[in-house]
Amino acid sequence: MTLVNIANARPPGAADTMDGDKAAEFIHGLSDRIDQLGEIVDIAGSVNDVVRSVFSKAARINDVAVAAEQMIQANETISASAERAQGSAVAVREGLSVATGAIREGLNGARTNVATLAEAATRFSSILEEATETVQRVSESSASINSVAREIQLISINAGVEAARSGAAGRGFAVIANAVKDLAEQTRAATAENARQLTALAETIERLARQSRDSEEKARAATAHNETISERLAAFDEFGRRVHRLVEDIDGVTAPVNENIRVCGNVIDQLDSVLADMDASKASYADASRRIDCLVKTSQDLVEYIAGSAVQAKDSRLITAAQETAAAIAAVFEKALTDGSISLEALFDTDYRPIPGSNPLQHLTRFTTLTDRLLPALQEPALQVDPRIVFCAAVDRNGYLPTHNRVFSKPLSPDPVWNTANCRNRRIFNDRTGLSAGQNTKRFLVQTYRRDMGGGIFALMKDVSAPIRVRGRHWGGLRIGVKV
Repeated sequence: MTLVNIANARPPGAADTMDGDKAAEFIHGLSDRIDQLGEIVDIAGSVNDVVRSVFSKAARINDVAVAAEQMIQANETISASAERAQGSAVAVREGLSVATGAIREGLNGARTNVATLAEAATRFSSILEEATETVQRVSESSASINSVAREIQLISINAGVEAARSGAAGRGFAVIANAVKDLAEQTRAATAENARQLTALAETIERLARQSRDSEEKARAATAHNETISERLAAFDEFGRRVHRLVEDIDGVTAPVNENIRVCGNVIDQLDSVLADMDASKASYADASRRIDCLVKTSQDLVEYIAGSAVQAKDSRLITAAQETAAAIAAVFEKALTDGSISLEALFDTDYRPIPGSNPLQHLTRFTTLTDRLLPALQEPALQVDPRIVFCAAVDRNGYLPTHNRVFSKPLSPDPVWNTANCRNRRIFNDRTGLSAGQNTKRFLVQTYRRDMGGGIFALMKDVSAPIRVRGRHWGGLRIGVKV
C-alpha cells in the first residue's frame, strides 16, 4: 500500500464524518499500516549498503587506475633509461671495437719489429762471439811471434859474442848478427803494438757483446710484454662480447616494458569507462537513497502524529515509558548534583577517553561511574513494559551510551563480532538514529532503523526516545528499542 493509499484509507463503511470510536479504529488501522512501512528502513539500509559498496569499489578502482598510471610512468622511465643505456652500450661497443683494432694493429707491427730486432740482436751476438774468438786466436799468434822474436834476439846476442871471439874472421858474422838483432827488436816492438791493439779491440768487442746481450734480453722482455698485451686484448674482446650481449639484453627488456605500457594504457581506458559508469550509478543511487530517506521521514512523522493524538495507539505505552524513565533519570541526576556526587561540568563531560584494547572501541567519561551506579535501577524495569522491548538505555547528546542493560554489558572477549552484539555499553552510537535520539528536544521521537548486531547481521528496530534535561540543560535522551 502506498502513502497515497494510506492517506486516503477509510475504515470499511466509513462516511465523510466519523464518530470517536470509528476515528480511533481508523487511526489504529492507519498506525498498523504505517508500521508496515518499517520495511522501507530495511530497504533504505540495503540501498545505502549498495551505495557505500559502489563508492568503495569506485574508490578502489580509482586507486587501481592511479597505480596503473604510476606503473606506466615508471615503465616509461625504465624504457627511456633502457634506451639511454642501450645507446651508451652501443657506443662503448663500437669504441672498444675501434680501439681494440687499432691497438691490435699497432701491437702486431710492434711484435714484428721486436721479433726482427731480437733476431738481429741474436745474430749480432753470434758475430761478436766469432770476432772475440778470432781476436783471441790472433792474440795467441802474436804471443807466439813475440816468443820467436825473443828467441831470435837471444840468437843474435849469442852470434855477436861468437863474432867478437873470432876477431877479424868473424866480422861478417857480426854484421849478420846485428841485422838479426835489429829485426828481432822491430819484430818485438811490432808484436807489442799489435798486442796492445788486439787488447783494445777485444775490450771493444766485449762491450759490444754485453750491449748486444742487453738488447737481446730487452727484445725478449718486449716479446713477453707483447704477449701480455695480447692477453689483455683478449680480455677486451671478451668485454666487448659482454657489452654486445648487454645490448641484446636491454633490447629484451625494452620490448616487454613497452608492451606493459601499452597494456596498462588499455587497462586505464577500461577503468576510466567503468568509473564513468559508476559515477552515473552513484548519482542514481544517491537520488534513490534521498527519496527513500524522505519516505522514511514522512512515515516517522505520521507515527509521531498518531502517537501524539488523543487516541491511544499501540506506541503510546512505549512513548509514556520513555518519557517517564527520562524524567526519572533527570531526577536522579539532579539529586546527584545536589548531594555533591558529581559536578555539573563532570555530568556534561564530552572528553571521551578510549579504553585500551577494546574492540569495538569503548570510552569512559567523568560521569560513567555515576551512571553505572544509578541507571540500572531505572533502565532494567522499563524492559518489562512491553514484550517487544529489546533494550532501554540513556545516551548523551553525542550518542555516547555509558550504561547499557545488563544483557548487553558483558565483559569484553577477544572476538570483536561477539563484542559488537554483547558489549554495547560505553560505546558511541553516532549514527543517524543514535544522534537523533540524543539531540532530540521534542516531547518524544519515534524512529525505525536497522540495528548492527555485528558480523553483517542487522535487526529491524523501532526506536522510541524522550529528552533528558538537567537544570534546564539538554543532557541527552532515553532510548527504548523495540522489535518490529
